[in-house]
Amino acid sequence: MTVPESPPDSELVARCLGNDQNAWNALVDRYAPLVYGIARRHRLDDDEAADVFQQVFLIVYRELHSLKSHEALAGWLITITRRECLRLLRFSPPATELDEDVVDELAYEQIERNRWEERQAVARAMQELDPRCRELLTALFLIEPPLTYAQLSAKLSIPPGSIGPTRARCFEKLQSILKKYGFDGAR
Repeated sequence: MTVPESPPDSELVARCLGNDQNAWNALVDRYAPLVYGIARRHRLDDDEAADVFQQVFLIVYRELHSLKSHEALAGWLITITRRECLRLLRFSPPATELDEDVVDELAYEQIERNRWEERQAVARAMQELDPRCRELLTALFLIEPPLTYAQLSAKLSIPPGSIGPTRARCFEKLQSILKKYGFDGAR
């Protein structure tokens, strides 16, 4: 399984501003999990989360030209998404309330940015793993529903008793790649 190298945000933004439909699709695909994740953390249901998603990317489409730093795309999306969630909640019936412990906007944005950067680093690190480790970790943690060890053994031609030790070695490799990206697990 080969994962294609994805362009940096700055390149995607430049291509979007040039009306490249493939770049728009890639941008939406890249950030859809972030937008939906924020909406779900605001306890929005599926329909409300879909409304926020649609509104966020409509704003991005209309206002992308105003983004001063293309590298700030993730933070900008976090801010837009949070504001759209709060706007929706403000006009929702009182039964849908935001947790009282929601942190202030700057702290919230930093938390979301850190989560997003960690996910991106893991995705890049997974691309750098050797194919055997990438396939094993993907099968163990990214495929739904998860495979049993017997299914993994058959699929990957690994004896069932070797899956655990192989997984541990693959995690060590992944951790060393993540350290290269500045993620040492202390976050």
